[in-house]
Amino acid sequence: MRKLFYSIGVFLFLGVLTLAYYESYKIADIQDRKWLMEQTETERIAGQKETDQNEPFSIENLPGTAVMADTNGEKGEYGIYYLAEKDGYVLVYLSDKKTVYETTSISVASLPDTLRKEIKMGKYLKDQSELYSFLENYSS
Repeated sequence: MRKLFYSIGVFLFLGVLTLAYYESYKIADIQDRKWLMEQTETERIAGQKETDQNEPFSIENLPGTAVMADTNGEKGEYGIYYLAEKDGYVLVYLSDKKTVYETTSISVASLPDTLRKEIKMGKYLKDQSELYSFLENYSS
């Protein structure tokens, strides 16, 4: 009988220890993400101060080639992501059509005619899975 109680005690102790380790991992991950977002925001603010506010928007005005942004599931009028053409390549914006989410090496000329026309006019994608599907299909 004692062996049974000791076995149950050891099992419960290991279970609690495992849960505590998992929770500490989640907390550390959240802190890392928060720190990364703060660093990105600090760099973006520093880059904005260096950029002349009177210049029109262009990809060259950004401090980096792409701005990481968290969409938090907020959908725009038609979807979360917006595809547009910039200098002959596909550029992914957030639904506000101002925040660059990702630059791509996908040439607009290499796309099928219907898709090329949609992107030249501006194409919305409803979610991240649709965006990644597009990128997988048309990236070289």
